[in-house]
Amino acid sequence: MNWENKTKEFCDKYNISVEYLADTLNEPKVIPMIRGKAFEFSVYEKLVDILDPNVWEAQKNVMNAQLGSHDEDVTVLHKATNTTFGGECKLAGKGRFNFDADEKAVINIKCMRSRTLGQAMVEKLAPQYGISTESLAIHNDQYLPSDFAFVITSIGNAFYQTDENGLMYWHPTESEIEWLKFLCDTEDEDLLQDLAFNKIYIISSRDISIHNDGYQNCTRRKCDNKNNCGFIPNYPKLTFEKNSRVPSNGWYELEEATTVLNTLL
Repeated sequence: MNWENKTKEFCDKYNISVEYLADTLNEPKVIPMIRGKAFEFSVYEKLVDILDPNVWEAQKNVMNAQLGSHDEDVTVLHKATNTTFGGECKLAGKGRFNFDADEKAVINIKCMRSRTLGQAMVEKLAPQYGISTESLAIHNDQYLPSDFAFVITSIGNAFYQTDENGLMYWHPTESEIEWLKFLCDTEDEDLLQDLAFNKIYIISSRDISIHNDGYQNCTRRKCDNKNNCGFIPNYPKLTFEKNSRVPSNGWYELEEATTVLNTLL
């Protein structure tokens, strides 16, 4: 079935007017959800192309996780050991690009629970995680590395802004345009939006958690173990040293996904 027929069937099933489907989707509350879900399918397609089918199998399973459990945006199966690894697909935070004092390019990845854990759920989940209820309550919108094995992100969203109607639009600054030209190795500004979204990176979840090896410190005021609480920050960083096209803090281009996946075996 082609996409036109699928779309019509979907609209018929849920009583949605095909004529107003685009208008329905083009709403400030709907667009982030649609873009996030679409990114999952883009990642799945890329993993199918990248991974050796004799060794790995990428999967995209339809799940409806309940609060307190976690669905997997994408899953990778290691065939020899029949071991699966769940992955989280997270876009960069909107407008979350900057140069730090050392002239590193820093992109913040939005990585947090869509629903904050209430006290009842905190008390239920804390023993499963093996942590105190006090600690989980302090970090009640944050993930732990045990929730998924790896994170995959696209940097493109970091160069979007929001207009007066709450709609997002591509709007990098002049300095950001120059950096993107360098990163994407092009002088054609018309290509940058597409090229930026196809700059996709992967990292193991442990490598972005707060631990003594030093990724970032916890920013929660009540956290009493800011260097080693084990949670994943709401906005983990993806950084590039000045004049480098290679991330400097553990992220790999998606084409190198097996470098990360092999560390999980």
